[in-house]
Amino acid sequence: MADTDITDVPLFHRHFSQYLTHPILSLLIGLGGISLANTASALPVLEQPPLLMAQSTALAGNWRLANMTEDPTPTPMVPAGELTVEFAGDRISGSGGCNRFTGSFNTEGNQLQVGPLASTFKACEQTIMDQEIRYLTALQGAQRYELDDQGQLTIFYQTEQTSGVLRFTNQTVRGMW
Repeated sequence: MADTDITDVPLFHRHFSQYLTHPILSLLIGLGGISLANTASALPVLEQPPLLMAQSTALAGNWRLANMTEDPTPTPMVPAGELTVEFAGDRISGSGGCNRFTGSFNTEGNQLQVGPLASTFKACEQTIMDQEIRYLTALQGAQRYELDDQGQLTIFYQTEQTSGVLRFTNQTVRGMW
């Protein structure tokens, strides 16, 4: 077993103090062949940063676009490819029917703001690409959302060209336990 330099212990302690309590650290170091007894407990404990909470547990999960309305007319949906969105933590991702996208989102109450979205760059049929552009533009224009008792998510959006509604069905399988 290699000799351990005692000056490395404070670095070890600083790195792992958030995971281990001092008595356990002393025990582990003692088992490793270093006899420091209570020296570790004399070292300062660094404060842990606060835990960040998910933006909205109500939005969390996988959603499939059921229909899209541009005021006041429903938009015909191209049947090829599913349009989906997933909300996880403060991240949003999904499929525009041809390309995958990702970005961030923020909620405050029922207000919803979607950051700029990045997407892959595949080429598909023009009708699918047109639908994808409308969908991603609408998501980035999100203003607020509602969840109903039937598990449907409605996002109201406003863009420079139009306003409308995106309606989603929940695709998340929830456990029974």
